[in-house]
Amino acid sequence: MSLMALLDVDLTELGTQAAHAALLDNSADRLNALTAVFEECGKRANAYYCPDLATRDLVRWVALDFQIARRGLLGSQYI
Repeated sequence: MSLMALLDVDLTELGTQAAHAALLDNSADRLNALTAVFEECGKRANAYYCPDLATRDLVRWVALDFQIARRGLLGSQYI
């Protein structure tokens, strides 16, 4: 698998995990789930040429997916 295809798979899977973490009811559960996703980012980053940069980028995208899901959930409560 090419690195671009691997990146696409990683971003999709990790983003989905982060979005699911955002939907948990308890803040402690959200923190634990998001921490696990961040740890997975570090593990998956080892497949790339520069793991440090890959980790930083994967975490950045995962955090964005979490925030988007969380904002969507919070916004729906006021409609």
